[in-house]
Amino acid sequence: MKPSLPCPTCSRPIADLSHTASRITCAFCKSKYGVVYGKLSRRSSIYETLLHFSSKLPTFYRRHYTLQITTADRNLKLLQFSVPGKTDDLPVQHGDIVSALYTLQGYLMKTLVLITNHTTGKRYVPPNPIPGASYVKLMLGTVVLGLLLGSFVAGVNLFLASAVSALGGLLLLKVTDTAQLSTLALETCGREGTRLMTDQKLLVHKAKLEHRLDELNHDCKSIQFLIDQLEALKHKMLDVDRDLYSVRIYRSTSAIGILKQQITNNARLMREYRRTLRMIEIEIDTSWIADQLPNADNFTRAIAEKLAELKEIEDQNQFLKLQLAAYEEVGYHRIGEYNSRSGIVE
Repeated sequence: MKPSLPCPTCSRPIADLSHTASRITCAFCKSKYGVVYGKLSRRSSIYETLLHFSSKLPTFYRRHYTLQITTADRNLKLLQFSVPGKTDDLPVQHGDIVSALYTLQGYLMKTLVLITNHTTGKRYVPPNPIPGASYVKLMLGTVVLGLLLGSFVAGVNLFLASAVSALGGLLLLKVTDTAQLSTLALETCGREGTRLMTDQKLLVHKAKLEHRLDELNHDCKSIQFLIDQLEALKHKMLDVDRDLYSVRIYRSTSAIGILKQQITNNARLMREYRRTLRMIEIEIDTSWIADQLPNADNFTRAIAEKLAELKEIEDQNQFLKLQLAAYEEVGYHRIGEYNSRSGIVE
């Protein structure tokens, strides 16, 4: 079952999270949201005492959360937010598949509205939508600027107005619950970052292989079409005069042999590329649970060696194409450009 999220506005499903989409739109009410989805690789929760007068009066607390989420595209997202209260009510743990849904103000997080644990099916809705830190700063800056302009027009002491506005702004930032989403630099994340950078390289190879498979499939169809044309030409020449066209018949036969070898090579490449794709998928899936399987074997080197072997077949195909360039008959009957680019391994 593919995970999805309910729309906070109309409560209908708004997203299929089987892929990583950073922005989603509800098909029913057209509300736009941002979302981060992945595996929870780190979680921390601490509380802060905001106000305490005496044992006879109520004490006010605020809880701060930090969630590190490893996304499907092998990036690390850091979600930090605070909520009023002392109790830890967030139903997520290390290793869970989670998502965080937030409203947007342009490209900024406006409010954090929902955290879903897709492993357990539990959801956490904050007591109130949590404003994004960048959004709060933008709004606060706009208000402060308005106050300063108003003070200037009213003739109030600008130094005093600036000081009061600054202190008020700092106080507001201190007591306001905010949420912030950022992307961690993998270079600074030690062993985990190194593993994720390796995964990103594998994903790049995966995209290249998928594109190359499409090219090879197109090549096979184009080459087969060219073979059919050359075979038809041979039959015409044989029907007219075998001796008169003997040289061209021989050259056409040789060209057809080279083209068939290309199809054979392409078929082998496609078969091996599909196998390599499965190896990459296994390696990515293994990495996804690497913290649960710390001794899992790493086949990244084996994948690189397999790609190097297939590069030799690509080079052989390129040599065959150079041979074909010498055949006049192929040039006459080439329909479009069926040659594809080689060079899967950088």
